[in-house]
Amino acid sequence: MTIKNSVRTLFAAAVVLIIGLAAAPPANGQSRTVKGVVLDETEAPVAGAFVTVKNETRGVMTDGAGRFDISVKPSDVLIVSFLGYEDEQVPVGEQKELLVKLVPQANQLEEVVKVAYGTQKKASIIGSITTVDAEQLKSPIGQLSTGLAGKLAGVVAVQHTGEPGSSAEFWIRGVNTFGANSYPLILVDGVERSMDLVDTEDIASFSILKDATATALYGVRGANGIVLITTRRGSESKPKVNVKIESGFTSPTQLPKMASAEQFIDYLNMMKPGTIDDYAKRMYLSGTDPDLYPNVDWIHEIFKEQAMTLKANVNVTGGTKNVRYYAGGSYYFEDGIFNVEKNDRYNSQMNYSRFNFRTNVDINVTKSTTLGMDISTQFTKKNQPGTSLSDIYNYTMQITPIGFPKVFSDGTLSNPETGHNPYNMINNMGYATVNTQNAQTTVSLTQDFSEIITEGLTAKVQVSWDARTASSVTNGILPRVYYMDPATREYIPQNNTAGYINVSSSSQSGYTVLNVEASANYERTFASRHRVSGMFLYYLRDRSNTHPGYDYWETFPRKSLGIAGRATYSYRDRYFAEFNFGYNGSENFSPGHRFGFFPSAAVGYIISNERFWDPIKDVVSLLKFKASIGKVGNDQIGGGRRFGYNTTMDITGVNGFSWGEQRSAWVDGVATGEIGNPDIEWEEALKRNIGFELNMFRDHLKIQFDYFNDYRSGIFITRQSLPDAVGLRKTQYVNIGEMQNAGFDMSAQFDWLFGNGLSVSTRGNFTFNRNRRVYDDKPSQIWPYQNTAGFANNQQRGLIAEGLFMTREEIDSWPSQYGRDLQPGDIKYRDVNGDGIVNDFDMVPIGYTSIPEINYGFGLSLNWKGIDASVFFSGMSHVTRFIGGYNLYGGAATNVLIQGQVFADVIERSWSVTGDPHAEYPRFTVEASANNQARSTFWQKDMSFLRLKNAELGYTLPKKWTKKAGMSAVRIYVQGVNLLTFSGFKLWDPELESSYGNVYPLTRNVSLGLNINF
Repeated sequence: MTIKNSVRTLFAAAVVLIIGLAAAPPANGQSRTVKGVVLDETEAPVAGAFVTVKNETRGVMTDGAGRFDISVKPSDVLIVSFLGYEDEQVPVGEQKELLVKLVPQANQLEEVVKVAYGTQKKASIIGSITTVDAEQLKSPIGQLSTGLAGKLAGVVAVQHTGEPGSSAEFWIRGVNTFGANSYPLILVDGVERSMDLVDTEDIASFSILKDATATALYGVRGANGIVLITTRRGSESKPKVNVKIESGFTSPTQLPKMASAEQFIDYLNMMKPGTIDDYAKRMYLSGTDPDLYPNVDWIHEIFKEQAMTLKANVNVTGGTKNVRYYAGGSYYFEDGIFNVEKNDRYNSQMNYSRFNFRTNVDINVTKSTTLGMDISTQFTKKNQPGTSLSDIYNYTMQITPIGFPKVFSDGTLSNPETGHNPYNMINNMGYATVNTQNAQTTVSLTQDFSEIITEGLTAKVQVSWDARTASSVTNGILPRVYYMDPATREYIPQNNTAGYINVSSSSQSGYTVLNVEASANYERTFASRHRVSGMFLYYLRDRSNTHPGYDYWETFPRKSLGIAGRATYSYRDRYFAEFNFGYNGSENFSPGHRFGFFPSAAVGYIISNERFWDPIKDVVSLLKFKASIGKVGNDQIGGGRRFGYNTTMDITGVNGFSWGEQRSAWVDGVATGEIGNPDIEWEEALKRNIGFELNMFRDHLKIQFDYFNDYRSGIFITRQSLPDAVGLRKTQYVNIGEMQNAGFDMSAQFDWLFGNGLSVSTRGNFTFNRNRRVYDDKPSQIWPYQNTAGFANNQQRGLIAEGLFMTREEIDSWPSQYGRDLQPGDIKYRDVNGDGIVNDFDMVPIGYTSIPEINYGFGLSLNWKGIDASVFFSGMSHVTRFIGGYNLYGGAATNVLIQGQVFADVIERSWSVTGDPHAEYPRFTVEASANNQARSTFWQKDMSFLRLKNAELGYTLPKKWTKKAGMSAVRIYVQGVNLLTFSGFKLWDPELESSYGNVYPLTRNVSLGLNINF
């Protein structure tokens, strides 16, 4: 021990001694002194371990021989702690001498993390990989993707609709291409499968692979990042049964607030005075004649306040030394929030249900051979009204409260003269169901050659078969509906149908997938300082469409195969190097262009493992630097057809010729269709990443940071710069698009255990990415700001609004704008190019895109004496959307009395009411105004928000209670999802992808749960 370390130890001992003496209770007859010794896992004494009395501040430190003396009472419990070891709690009782053996913590050098085609020790990972505790993914939701927002650094997740069974869109580090596919590859137990079919209770680990080192092994499939999900497996133990039941309700996070009948009448009369006289207004508001003078709140007639959810899961794990198993089954049901009335004939409510079953079994055939057999099935069913969902949403938003009654007072079905009644659409027009069945089977054989060939050598063969079928049936009804003649009060039939239910449409789809993998792994440490590992793998994938219909190209299976390899080296667990490669291809490209080589390399340095770092190890326990570079591919390039290297012929839509003496026989012509390109190949991504990992204060604080820069080339696009004079009927596809995406992601976690038993854990992550189209072959525009290259992909563009016109003189002095009938209260726009005319040439890049550049999340968890509580917030920023529609600026395309509904906010804050030049909305209009409907900063809204994504409060019953009932643990809890949303945008939930709120709303979920372990 150095002099410096000796001084530090003596100083710490003095501090502990002084605190102990100051906090020591007065002597009494019950206090006595006990002696003890602390040993490590090798029976060696531990010097400098802290021994404290639980729930008190007094304590002592062990001497050089690991011994200690401390004054205690029989009821006291001692806590023994030492860096790198688990805390031990020792009840004193009547003992006079104590022997305490410490158990090492799973340190970073031995802890393993799931990586591409295997696992690696956490400390040796120098690629960019983010993992999340499976417990953080468990919530009462139907789709795993909808719970990812804010949970992992590098993930961008957006949920566009709240329909039961709907998924969220998500990307890894944002959008990296403007080609056909920008979504990551999802692998469940190493096989490409749907994430949303995995039950959260079955998940053992969840990781995302972000840089080239982590993804290069997947070659042409890895450019957009990888999601790795592994499911739980058995262990050598007695059967452990876990039962979890959650039941609760969902309700809309926010329903649009539309104008009331009184507001709408006043709005009409302000636009066209005298449209509705005082008598009619009183009749509409009194409700005395609902047939002729209806007053309907359509939003609350179509949507109800809440619906039921139920989730149940039972799983068991255990096994012997030779056979280990995990088996689980779950059921999920989510009812819809359509306000459907009871119907003895059928159920048209939107709802979603899913059954999951999984068994994972590992069998030791010999002491070095393991057989794995995994079977998983999922059955889903979605029910919904038998008519267009988008029409239901649209008409619900457009129909005015005084347009027509929901149903006539005598039960006759009501309908407008033109359009539809949304009440009929959810209640009287039939229903539709979509059923899916998934079967997934994997068999693997792992052989350890350590005692046969050489230490550290293993081999594995894995074969999986997946099959999916889906069927949809719509049982539709066209009911007999009527509208009323206001003069005679006579019902006028709008149609003459019988109203019988019939199968209006049905379809089937499905596919089978075969995956084969064979790999060899080698891992060995030489001379206690050289750690090496290697992996070589062959894989084949064959996906066949079982219901190709009349699409000839879909009769051909989609195939890919290749090899991959990885080599790693570390010296003294300080210096690290790694090389990966993938050599693979696809049948979709022409011979000679089907395969590609995708290499990557990375280096890392754990400076905190150097000897000179030891004096500050207690403060900075880990500091690792890493950097990587590599090339990865994307073979999902699109183009609308397969085998694009072949030229096609068109026989429809081509001019032909009339034959015969009378020219009466017409024959279609034949022409060149899609022009083949024999040089078609995959997109290529050059991925660069640098980062660091930092652990401080005895690993209580952990920080990770990565900067990334991806450059995508070979994006498959149609030629844009060829003039029409070339004479091509269709523009050829070529691999010439280029795009760049760069940014950073980071995460931090802080954990602390207080002396009174309170444990606190906080975590947070932040992701920023910004992409830019580098080249898209579009000709340069007259005004450079109208080029798409050089700006973000899907950059929003529009006019720059300068407020509202206040006077006729201001209109006359302003540059000419859209339309000739400008009025005070209309929007005025900036003449960007100064040509004296405001038109499309003045549209410039404004705002951002509908995919956020910034995503973040943070949360806090507490645990104390069986009580646990947690909250987690997620948010997004640098995201804008255009809003529009007659609900916002008037001028309904049809009868304004029927389909002219507007938002209540428009009634309250438009220029016609406030007279403010910066009013939230322009003047009321009866006729559509082209000027006010133009895309501009006026209608572009910031959709940033912060959401209380999850909150949970639970209590675990004392073991002395549950043990008597034969249960090892019982926990009761209440949890919520999407509980609160904070945003500057108030008309509807800002996460929805909607121009005027015309989608199924996002929902909040509150559930009561019970978890029992046997």
